[in-house]
Amino acid sequence: MRKGHIFGECMSHQDTNLMYVNIPKNASSWTKPNLRDWGWENFNYHTDNLYHKHALIVLRDPIQRWLSGISEYITLYHKDIEINFNPSFFDIIFDRIAFDDHTDRQILFLQELDLQNCTFFWCNKRYRELFSIFLNNNGMPNTYNRYQYQNVSEDSKEKKLLKETFSTTLFANSKYLNNLKEYFSEDYQLIKSVEFYAG
Repeated sequence: MRKGHIFGECMSHQDTNLMYVNIPKNASSWTKPNLRDWGWENFNYHTDNLYHKHALIVLRDPIQRWLSGISEYITLYHKDIEINFNPSFFDIIFDRIAFDDHTDRQILFLQELDLQNCTFFWCNKRYRELFSIFLNNNGMPNTYNRYQYQNVSEDSKEKKLLKETFSTTLFANSKYLNNLKEYFSEDYQLIKSVEFYAG
């Protein structure tokens, strides 16, 4: 089941009480290079015992993340197969739902963290601006809000087509949509329970 990401992956620096917890498909390809500018390195908060650090966490709408994630999964691991987009194919996809780290529940990446010791960011058009403000306010002056996102689905014709196909099918079929909402119910509960950074 596990492909790519290992639970607990994060970035931090020995001189800070902050750590960034990486959740794939939540602007991580934009965030990680900006933190490397400040000498932040890769850690695992489980194996490196960083539970005491204040965690920076980016959450995203579960369905939008899944649509981006399933397109990423197929182009990463199955780009050479010919897909027959018939009802049986979609039944399998929407029955399984999670295939790798890009499509799994976001809450799984936060296991054993004290959610009261976290700053949450919402992954939307304001994320770059708000994350930049947070860094500025914590001694890391920057102009990262000017940098464009990387590795978005629209950068690849294949990913864009897959995302559009899955989106059209999903929102045309209440059974599939309900399957996703049920599978990601814990993510929705988490999103409703936290306060997001507003600058």
